[in-house]
Amino acid sequence: GRAEAGHVALVAGGRVVPLITNQEYKRAFDGNQGIVAGAPLGGLVERDPDDRHGLARALIEPLAPWFREVGYRGPVQVTAVRHDGRWHVIEYNVRLGVTSGPLLLRLLENPLEVLLAAARGETPRPRWRRGLRFGASITLAGYGYPYVQIEGPELPVEVTGPPPPNTWLWWGEVRRDRRGRLRATGHRLLDAAAVARTLPAALAAAYAAIRQVRVPGAYHRLDIGRSLWPPGAS
Repeated sequence: GRAEAGHVALVAGGRVVPLITNQEYKRAFDGNQGIVAGAPLGGLVERDPDDRHGLARALIEPLAPWFREVGYRGPVQVTAVRHDGRWHVIEYNVRLGVTSGPLLLRLLENPLEVLLAAARGETPRPRWRRGLRFGASITLAGYGYPYVQIEGPELPVEVTGPPPPNTWLWWGEVRRDRRGRLRATGHRLLDAAAVARTLPAALAAAYAAIRQVRVPGAYHRLDIGRSLWPPGAS
């Protein structure tokens, strides 16, 4: 269904610590058209330790007894669809997520401390960066994507300027040649990730950053954030 959303929490000692509500844009092309890509073409996150959208409370916290029984500690991501006013599970994953993970880490003042606490079975105590609430990630897909059976040549990568403040390029299938030049070597080239006080500001920064990267045959979705948000919307 289109009324989807997700939540990422950490589990330690059987306790669930809500962190962020997220959305992933899994379809390959604008308008949520095309095949479901191997990894999302973009993502949004909202700082949500109070679980104001209710995903963790409805779908992760009921698993706490099982987490305690098996001794699980680490991340849990749930993706769900909203129907008749209730969240229904689509899938669970034990991961931070390829789009939401980098954004979560940039929203935290103490990301390493939080992750280490969960790994040790201690209660994570996240401290959030002041004034930052939302994150947006845009994927630059390389030649042939999302049809990964197509293998193209290595292609030049040109970066025309630095990203805006609180924005980063998370490089993927890109390498430097012997002369130090960037070369695209695969299908998922990078994610432009930005965090900001508001969602429009995060989206504007992420799009500004990705427009500064030029690769022949590459593309990115132009409509991240225009649908599937707020959580539970179509």
